Amino acid sequence: MSESPYVFDVDTAAFPEAVVERSRVVPVVVDFWAAWCGPCRTLGPMLQTAVDAHDGAVLLAKVDVDANQPLAQAYGVKGIPQVLGFRDGRAVAQFTGVVPAERIATFLDELLPTEADLAVLRARAATGDTVETELRHALELDPRHREAAIGLAELLVDHDPEAAVELVRPHRPDPAAERVAIRAELARDGGDVGSLEDRLARDGEDGATLLELGRALAARGEHGPAIERLLAAVAHGGPSREPARDQLVKLFEVLGGDDERVRQARPRLARALY
Repeated sequence: MSESPYVFDVDTAAFPEAVVERSRVVPVVVDFWAAWCGPCRTLGPMLQTAVDAHDGAVLLAKVDVDANQPLAQAYGVKGIPQVLGFRDGRAVAQFTGVVPAERIATFLDELLPTEADLAVLRARAATGDTVETELRHALELDPRHREAAIGLAELLVDHDPEAAVELVRPHRPDPAAERVAIRAELARDGGDVGSLEDRLARDGEDGATLLELGRALAARGEHGPAIERLLAAVAHGGPSREPARDQLVKLFEVLGGDDERVRQARPRLARALY
């Protein structure tokens, strides 16, 4: 077939950017194939025809499994041709073998963004109150839309933690939903930082006040100082030791393992515990 602007070859090194990240903007269909595979030579042109008919609304990436075996193994490819559909950075649909043209067309149509998806995309590009407006519109169109629910919950969690928890409840234990739930718990537990600091200055350090101050700082988004106070509560010992440890673990989940403060705090927590 003739060259198409919507079809491209991709290898293992380029896959994360060319397919996974690109699928956050436009759906990408991945065709795992090999030159010796007769069914692959049948399916390939059918896929290209279907993709071309969508005029850029979906792309086709072709992966030669012989040249990219680790990539094929990573995605569980056991027979070819195998086709995966990527959207929003993850594989959401697949089929194996040669299928009728009508089935291919349906497969592609189901990858295309819905009106709710488009509202979320507009929210990503928006600023100010428009973000919340677009996310609420997406949920009106699709009340179970994961990205819209979690995105709106992240906007609300600091000033309306109960509403945020309700939004993510259907999506737990999704890691992003769990992080919102933990932030909501921190927001609910947050006390008055100034009063707690005055108490420490007046009465000296004690585990209960250190724990309460750590929670209050975390609720305000002052994560570095919160970690320091919670580590101090763990080191202080007593009844607040385990609650402080639990709070630190939850805060680590909110921040993520790549956060420098988390990387530095983990060994300090281990030393304080053992």
